[in-house]
This record gives sequence, C-alpha cells and structure tokens, in this order.
Amino acid sequence: MECDGKEVAFKLSENCVLKIVQGDITQWSVDGSSDAIVNPANKRMLGGNGADGAIHAAAGPQLRAACNEVREVLPGVRCPTGEARITPGFNLPASHVVHTVGPVYNAKKNPKKLLESAYRNSLRVAKENNIQYIAFTAISCGSFRYPLDEAASIAISTVKEFGKDFKEVHFVLLSDDTYTTWVNTAKELPHSPQDIILSSPSTRTTKSGFFIGSATLPKLHSSSSIVLARIRLRHSSPPLSPLGSESSSSILSSSRLLTVSSMASGAVFNLSDSSILKILKGDITKWSVDASSDAIVNPANERMLGGGGADGAIHRAAGPQLRAACYEVSEVRPGVRCPLGEARITPGFNLPASRVIHTVGPIYDSAVNPEESLTDSYRNSLRVAKENNIKYIAFPAISCGIYGYPFDEAAVVGISTIKEFANDFKEVHFVLFADDIYSVWVNKAKEVLQKS
Repeated sequence: MECDGKEVAFKLSENCVLKIVQGDITQWSVDGSSDAIVNPANKRMLGGNGADGAIHAAAGPQLRAACNEVREVLPGVRCPTGEARITPGFNLPASHVVHTVGPVYNAKKNPKKLLESAYRNSLRVAKENNIQYIAFTAISCGSFRYPLDEAASIAISTVKEFGKDFKEVHFVLLSDDTYTTWVNTAKELPHSPQDIILSSPSTRTTKSGFFIGSATLPKLHSSSSIVLARIRLRHSSPPLSPLGSESSSSILSSSRLLTVSSMASGAVFNLSDSSILKILKGDITKWSVDASSDAIVNPANERMLGGGGADGAIHRAAGPQLRAACYEVSEVRPGVRCPLGEARITPGFNLPASRVIHTVGPIYDSAVNPEESLTDSYRNSLRVAKENNIKYIAFPAISCGIYGYPFDEAAVVGISTIKEFANDFKEVHFVLFADDIYSVWVNKAKEVLQKS
C-alpha cells in the first residue's frame, strides 16, 4: 500500500470511520462546530513546544487565557498525566481543543497505562461535550520518546473502544515514519478488504483548506518575528572534532546560498571584555552570524534522529542530511547516541548556521538531579563548540516546554553556566520564541550578571 499523499480509512463500526492522514493538525477541521483536535499538552496547559506550541500559536492568546482559567489540582498542575481537559478552539478551524498529557516513556512504572488513559480520557471528554469528529496527534512520541510501534498499537486499540461514539476519529501525523507506522498498525486490525479505503489528497479538503495527505509543516513560529537581513555564500567549514559525525555527508557545499536572520527584539549583556550575551526573540532555525564559525544548539533526544518541538523544526530546516549524519554517530548503548547531559556536533546542512550541536536536557519531573543534568547540557555544548572553533553559538531554552523545567530555574542554570565560558566565545545567544520565556530570560540575566 502506498502511503505518501494518501488518506487511509478503516471502519471502526457501522457508524464510525478511523482515518489516518498526513498533515498539519492546526489546519484540521470537519464541520467547525462538533469537531475537536487533541493537544498533547504539558501539565501546566500554558503551551510548550512541538504540536502543543503550534496549536497555541494557531489558536491565538485566547487559548492560553482559557487554559489559565482551568483549576489547578496541584500547584502548577492543571491536567495531570493521563487526564484531559477541554477548551474552545478560538482561532483554530476546529471548534474545540481537548488537552491531554501523555507519559514520558520509561520515566513512569507503567507508561502503557498512562498513554491509554490519555487517549481514553480525551475520548470521554469529547463524548461528554457532543463532539462527533476528533483528531489526534501521536501522543508521547517525539520528545517523550514513546516507540512509534508501541504508541500506535495503544492508540488504535483504545480508539476502537469508542467506535460507536463518534462519526470519525482521525490521526493527523506529520512525519512519514509516524504515518507509515500508524497505517501498518491499523492494517493489523481484523477487517474485511472493503473496510480499507484509499483516497487521493486532491479529492477532499476540510473547511479550513487542509489537504488530506498533505505534508504541510506546522507553523511553529510567527513570520513577523524574523527579518531576513542579507544573503551570503557558505564556505567550506573546518573539520569536526571526534565528538561529531565524520561521515562523508559532512562535506558542505561552498556555493550554497543561505539567509542570515536579524531577530525582531533583543537584550544585550557583557559577559567579558571580549564576549557578549544576546537574548533574542525569534526562530532558531533561521539564526546565523557568519555561517562559518557559528552553531545552534538542538535540544535533542538520546537517539538524535529528530523529535518534536525545536528538535523536529531543526531537522526539517536542515533537511534529511542531518538525520543521516546523526545516524552515523556511534551508539554508546542500543538506541542512545547522546546520553543525558552530553553533546555531539554535526554540520548544519541546509540551516543558515554552519553547525548543529545536539544535547539532551533532563525531564524535570523524572531526572534524579535535573539541575546537574541541565548544567551538563549547557556546559558540554559549550565545550564541544569551543573544541570545534565555534565563535558564535545560539541556544533555545533547553528542557523548557514539554520537559517541564520551570522557566526561572532553567534561565538561571543556562545563564550561570554560560558565564563560565565568557572568554571563549565572541557572542552567546539565546533565541527564544515565546514572550513569557523571553521575559524570564531577560530578567534573570539582569539578576545573574549584575551579581558578577
């Protein structure tokens, strides 16, 4: 069965159809009145990375305001793992958003039960609110590291329990491998041949213009926050130190054009007589200074093969060569190329920056010592950059968002660790998208650096 550009539909019951499609869930809708998308949220419900951030960005600030009104069951917890809450969709094409929190794989004793609960409670909340059409992403895959095959089996099996309660249940999946896994898992369900239907993406759109089977990327970042300043030629880059990929794919073209971004707003602080810290609002995938001695830091997972949030955005912007280069990085144990707190380096490929430094930050609620692990992530990223003669380096807010690290604590760790390397770089940048993260980072920089 061909998957690319296809919608695959399966009968769940006489009245309900399961559809698996490729596309952007923020553009999905069926009737705009009895439809809902499921947001893979964090416990605070105030937005994060990946699909969570994309949904908040598309829905507008009213969604965050509505989530803020949801009662906390514990300090900072509006939606515990496995539970679900519902809000209007506001600027989204779908009428409602069901928010659920999936488990971090291997961080709980029974992640299967919690993932089942996330799907089951989402469907229960939707049913209670007379939703007839509901669309899911691949909950807990990506940054939460749930294996695709296991997650697909849980998701589809749980959806089957509600086969008589909805007209249509959709999985809207962006990446080819996630889509393929979901389709293959659904095919293993018992059905007759006439229960499986293929359709072309050109034959149907929803109210919002979402093409079934399209691979449109989620709009994680506002284009108004980026000014494309100038075009430069990328020159061949110096060899990487042994921590990076040494495959033949690391050779960069000297004739490739790139864009260098000027962020819309920022704050500047002196780290030393020869080094400055810049805190900027913008899209880290568009960041570059000189395209030869600059690097962005990717908040990766241990496999280094792409995930959600900034990790996924960086992989998409860099192109498939980045994933290939990461695949060539030696595993230190099965499935682990970059352990928690460590760092690896690869070329940037189609990114404006010449290098990508991959590091794995801690999950706040499950790490034994999250502060130590986060410090290691920053420190080892800076060490790898220094060893590879990087002069300009840009970080996102590592471990914030779905990893749940409180912004103020994360900012202090990041800025304090950067101070240790004040004489080793010309410029260190934080490139932050969300207004609240940006504000916290600026305020904490004032506190930390004024103590110097």
